[in-house]
Formats: sequence, structure tokens, C-alpha cells
Amino acid sequence: MAYDFNFIIKSLVFLCVLHGLSLNAQKTVSLTNVEVTALKLNNSAIGRKTETIDSLVLKQFRFNSLAEVLSANTPIFIKSYGPGGLATTAFRGGNAAQTAVLWNGFNLQNAMLGQSDLALLPSFLFDRIDIEYGGSSSLWGSGAVGGSIQLNNNLLFNKGFQSTTNLGVGSYGARNGSIQLMLSKKRFVTSTKIYGLNALNNFSYKDANGQTVSQKNAAYNFVGWMQELKLKLASNQTLLLNAWVNQNNRRLPAADPLTLNKVYQLDQALRLTADWAYQSSGYNAVIKAASFTDKINYTDSLVSLFSRSVVRTFILENENYINWADKQQLNFGVNVSSSTASASNYIGQKNLSRVSFLAGNSSSFLEGKLKTLVSGRAEYFSVGKLPITGNFSLDFIVFKGLTLKASGAKVYRQPTLNDLYWNPGGNSDLKPEEGYTSEGEIVYKKQKRGFSFLVSGAGFSKKINNWILWLPSNTGNPSPVNMQQVWSRGTETRWKISYLTGKLSYGINATSSYVLSTTQANKQENNNTLNKQLIYTPRYVLNSSAFMTYKGLTVFYFHQYVGYRFITSDNQSWLSPYQLSSIKLNYEVLLKNARVALFANCNNLFNRTYNVIANSPMPLRNYEIGISIQTQSK
Repeated sequence: MAYDFNFIIKSLVFLCVLHGLSLNAQKTVSLTNVEVTALKLNNSAIGRKTETIDSLVLKQFRFNSLAEVLSANTPIFIKSYGPGGLATTAFRGGNAAQTAVLWNGFNLQNAMLGQSDLALLPSFLFDRIDIEYGGSSSLWGSGAVGGSIQLNNNLLFNKGFQSTTNLGVGSYGARNGSIQLMLSKKRFVTSTKIYGLNALNNFSYKDANGQTVSQKNAAYNFVGWMQELKLKLASNQTLLLNAWVNQNNRRLPAADPLTLNKVYQLDQALRLTADWAYQSSGYNAVIKAASFTDKINYTDSLVSLFSRSVVRTFILENENYINWADKQQLNFGVNVSSSTASASNYIGQKNLSRVSFLAGNSSSFLEGKLKTLVSGRAEYFSVGKLPITGNFSLDFIVFKGLTLKASGAKVYRQPTLNDLYWNPGGNSDLKPEEGYTSEGEIVYKKQKRGFSFLVSGAGFSKKINNWILWLPSNTGNPSPVNMQQVWSRGTETRWKISYLTGKLSYGINATSSYVLSTTQANKQENNNTLNKQLIYTPRYVLNSSAFMTYKGLTVFYFHQYVGYRFITSDNQSWLSPYQLSSIKLNYEVLLKNARVALFANCNNLFNRTYNVIANSPMPLRNYEIGISIQTQSK
């Protein structure tokens, strides 16, 4: 690995000095016992709309990817190229590179591509999925422009032994399997998760002439392993070690099913993280490190195209939290990252390094009714300059059950390695995308006896300058340029109603979004994109679900509406709206030493013909069945 070691060593020395100074600065102030690693998540939630995927919902999607979970349960539009294909986000009118996908606080974005493929992230791996809406670059760094998706696991001490085995089959040759083994003792927790899925993926769909045809050359095979180890070094110190290995092999179909092609893509990833946390009455600290290796091999044997790429990223981070006064908490730290890549279209190896300094203060007033957060981030970038970013946000409890949230932030996204160094076409003079976001939300919650009610409404505005686009250059090869100013604004609503009585519970959920994301300025001559909606950004997305549980039986019904998506920048061509429905059944039986669940799913219940992305067919009605066996003992 050809990391910029001088840069890393200097930053590491600074980090150690900073940590030593902060240890001397601690004060003795009473503090609620909270996991240190959760403090940053708690701060990021102040003033922003946040949402947690319900654990009951996660059970229904145990064999699905993160892309499918978000598509069915949130107003985030997922740009999917079909089962097993690339899936990325269009979060609040942004693109995939403007969404941070965080695993244990580390951004999983590929440094070459600037995005994460959500189709390659099985939801089975995560105990908790949180969505944070709005820009938060001052907390999470580059890419957290439209929002962030946070993936975490709950490793609790002294819970005994637990095992979970999932097996399933589905239409079009789909086979799924996963197993989790977790041993939780007084001073350590170890968790092992192994998964695999493969499918012929020869699903049926209707072509432009209304004829039913079968998808060809689209089989895929995904396998992976995640290992986690948590140690209690002392009463106030923990060490967390994680390893995650992925291998995803897929055949990419041609747009025309009659065209012969032999296109394959192999994605391999190795992710290693370490997290040391210290906690006292007035001071908390965490030191984290990560090493990510991502490989992509693309092969088209018919045209003799063989592309190989590998990118290695090293991250080192320190965070400190000091209770310096009553209901005042100061946080500060440093983040060092370095990415080195080599690819068939690079001239030699290329490197990007960055060091970030961040500081903030969270406060509580009016007996906890008002919470505020002020934060800032300054960064040094090895190629060009990055803007100083900041955030101010607040939560205010008007009365019990009614909360107002508001925030404003400066955000940015650095150019990717491909933007800067792709040959031919890379542009090393690119500026980072940067701009301002603001949002507000009103949330009302009510619980009485078995009744639970939540309703919220949010509005947001985001203006981004120096938006990077790849356009044809004078040489005929596409090249990235800082071309546009984009203004995204809109509203979001959320309704959740449920009732629990005895062995029966039922409820409904609904989320909606209206997003207007238009080009406000464009440096192209004779362009006709001004005031036009960005491509693949639907104005309307609505997701709803209804559920009922009785004794061991759970029935879920999901319904989704996605509005028009323009597929050209001048808005002259578009894809029609579509509606999708699915039903999921789950029946649990408690045996002496195990909990056995049988499940059956029907997707695209009404056999709709639709496209999420142009020339990427989606399957008609299809089915899944399976079994899950869980054991637990002290």
C-alpha cells in the first residue's frame, strides 16, 4: 500500500498530543452512562429529521439488500438497475456521491467512485439502520450533503449464546442463506455472521411491445463474512474490533435482450476497523482506525475490455467530549484519511490525503426542553482547498409530545479519484462541490395505553455550487467540470399509528416526499437545462405499509408510488410513474429451545410492468419462502 506515510505520521503525532491535553482537561461532572460511540450520533440528531427502521420491519427484509429496505420504507428514491444490479440513492434531490453511508461511523464511499452500491449491503448484517436527513459535513465530512445512512450493531455484554440461521428460496433460481453466532459474556462479546445468495435472475418482464420475455445473462452470486469482537478492558474502557469481507460476482445484461454479451463484474471488499473508547464522569474519548480495500474487475470479453481497479483507504480518528459546565458539552477531534488507487485508466498510482479538525458544543436549556448544537470543521486536502464547514441546530420541546427541529449548515463534497485522475478525461483543477442547507421539522408523538401515534412534517432547502458533471470535451472524451448550481427544496411527511392489545397489534405507516431539484445556473453555452428538474429525481415518492400481528402470525402489506423521472436534462423524455405492492407473511413458533419462523413473500403483487432506470427491466410478480431458526441460552 502506497499511503502518504509522512502525512499520516505527522497527523498521528498531533492526534496523540491532542488526546493527552484533553485527558488533563477533564472535569468531574455527573453524566448519564451512554456508549461513547453513540455520542456523535446523538449530537447529529439534534435539529435534524431522523428515522430508525423498525426492528419488526427488518425481520421482514432479512434476505433483502439495504437498497430494498430503504426503497420500501423511506421517501429516499433508490436508483436500481434491477435485482442484483447497481443501486444508489437520490437523497433530497442529490446524487449518490452526496449521501454518506456510515458503518460504525466510517464512510463506506468508494474513494474512486464517490458512492456506495447499496445492492451489495445485506440488511441481515445490521441490527440498527438509522437515516439522518439533511447535510452534516461538519460532523461526517465529505459526501454528507443530502443525508447519511448509519449502519450499526448492538453488542451487549452478558447475554449468553445466541444463534440465528436463515434459509430461503425464491423465483428465478434465487437461493439465500445466512447464519449468525454470538457469544456474550461479562467482559467480551463475539459475533460471527456469514451469508450467501445467488440467483439465475432470469426473471420475466414485458418489453415495449407488451410481449413477456425473460431476462438473460444477469446471474449473480454474493458471499460475505462479518466478524465483531467487543472487549471490556476496564469498567470505563472498551475495545471493538471488526472485520467484513465481501465478494460479489455478477453478470451484467445488455439493454437489448437479443444482443449477445459477456460482461462480468467482480467486486471484492475487505473492511477492518478498531475502536477504543474511554468514559469517565466528565470526559469521554474514542480513538478509531479503519483500513478499507475495494477491488472492481470489469470484463467484456467480446470487445476485449478488461478493467482492473483497487483502492485502499486508511482512516484514523480521535473524538473527545468534555462536560465543562452544567449541561454543556464540548467535543473536538481530528480525522486523518489517505486513499491510494491504481486502475487500468490511471497513469501510475494516485493518492488523496486529508486531515480534518472538528469542534462543537452541545447545550441544554430550560430544563432540557431546548437543545442546541454548534459545530465546525476545517480540512486540509492534498489536491486543492476544501471549504470550512459549520452547523447550527436546535430541538425545542413546545410541550410534552410536540417537538420543533431546525438546522442550517454549510456542506461540501470533494472530487473523487476518478474525477481528478481518470485517463483520458480527468480534471485535477476541479473545485469541491459546496453550498448551504437549511431545514425544519415539527414532530408530534402521543402514547396512551396501547395506542401510539406519530405525525411529522419537514421542509428543506439546499443550494449547491460547483456541481460536478462529466461532459464531452474538445477531444471527444468526457471530462468532469464544475458546471452547475443546483437548488433542491421540498417537503416530507411521516405518519405512524399503531395499537397493541393482548396478543393482537396492528398499525399503518406512511411517508411521502415532494422534491423540486432544478438547475439554477449552467456554464454550458446554448444549454436548455435552466430551471429543469434533475434527471432521475422524482418529484413525488410515497411509501405506505400496514401490519397486523396475532399470536405468532405477522402480516405486512407494502405499497409504493414513484412519480415521473426525467431521463434527459432538458426534461423532454421521461419514465412513467409506477406503483408497487408486496405482501409478507411471517409465522413464529416457540419451541423448547428455539424460535422458529416460517415466512412467505409475494413481490410486485399486482404484476405491474415498470422501469426504475431506462432500459433496465424489473421483474413481474415473484415469490420468496424460507425459514429462520433462532436459539438463545445463558
